[in-house]
Amino acid sequence: MDNEWENMSEENRLELMKNNLLTKRQQNEEKFLNGLMTSFEKNDFQVAASADLNHQERLQQAQLKLAEKSIILAHRYNPLLKQYVANKEQISMNEKFAIIKSKRSSLDDMAAKYKICFNSWINAKDDVHIKVSQPENQLGKISVLDAFALIFYSVITNRRQPGDNMLQLLISGLNSCGKTMIFENPLLEVAHMVTTEKGVSRFNFEAKSTMLLHDVNLMNLVKSSDCDRLKAIARGEPVPTKTHGNVQTVPSVFTIITSNQHLFTHTFLSVEKSKHSLAKVYKSDIKPSANVHPGDIAAIQARFMEAFVRSRPTIDEKHIPKSENFERKHAIVGLFEQVLDILSRHEKHDFKSQYYYLYPIGGLCKHLHLMPEDSNKRLRDNLFGLMERYGLDEEQVENCSKDMNLALKSD
Repeated sequence: MDNEWENMSEENRLELMKNNLLTKRQQNEEKFLNGLMTSFEKNDFQVAASADLNHQERLQQAQLKLAEKSIILAHRYNPLLKQYVANKEQISMNEKFAIIKSKRSSLDDMAAKYKICFNSWINAKDDVHIKVSQPENQLGKISVLDAFALIFYSVITNRRQPGDNMLQLLISGLNSCGKTMIFENPLLEVAHMVTTEKGVSRFNFEAKSTMLLHDVNLMNLVKSSDCDRLKAIARGEPVPTKTHGNVQTVPSVFTIITSNQHLFTHTFLSVEKSKHSLAKVYKSDIKPSANVHPGDIAAIQARFMEAFVRSRPTIDEKHIPKSENFERKHAIVGLFEQVLDILSRHEKHDFKSQYYYLYPIGGLCKHLHLMPEDSNKRLRDNLFGLMERYGLDEEQVENCSKDMNLALKSD
């Protein structure tokens, strides 16, 4: 029996398991529905010009056909019939179209391109200005640029912990300037995109680790009924929220927001490249009013690091993907050694929160297997050096080692 199973194709295995799971009655019910629909589509159904009408008429006529056979069976099998018609419609639609995909670039190639795009973007001082409300109190001795890289790497590689005291990211300003390509696309794999429209289950994150607010009106952060909820989520606090007929607690999740408006007042060293503007100072779009309390604005500003784009950063076209998007693994591999270098240039006391180095170290260990094999040993040794440098305790080192698929020898 084992040899026979091993020699079976995947399709035959699935067919055998299906027959074992279904009772004789269920198998007969399935054959009846198949026979009914085959006869119905061959003799009774005329295809409509509209796809939507086609689906509606197919279902309505199939329900009438089944009711002609038996009103009891029509009552019992109506849900199955709906699913059957929907599946047939999906198969029919799929068969109408060609599917051809471009050849995917290698991980190393896309990671190298991502690193160049990321650094070209954040280092474009004439185009991008990154700001926090209180740099020394919030970041300690690390630069704003290094902090931005560490925070972003933490977001794409970690699950957030309550009370981490880490700033969240807001990327604002000009349209079509790389916000989606560089920051949002790599996040889609682990992010829940939240709408600002009213309704339940908007904050149902399930297993997702990040809340992504795409191109939102920043006034919603300080003015809407969600203001207090969003402030709490940005702090990493668990927040109760309504779902359908229930209340669910949002776990600690990272927050990334993109918007055309900007939260802070930003000052550049040079005037804008545009011929139509000589501006250096760009005042905040969020101002106190009868409906917006200054305290709410200050509270939101205290929780975010903002990268404001006034003009499109210059990125060499050859490094911008033409037929594919950057993915999470491209960002992880592309920034791996850069994050390692940032951590190597600092000490534990340089950081205001331990999580500015704990998250990146954990993320590097978890994804070491993505790096080229010939650099694996060197990078692993560097990671153990960082664990010692930052004084990770025995449990933290053990967890990092497990993520690197290493078993520590006990004394």
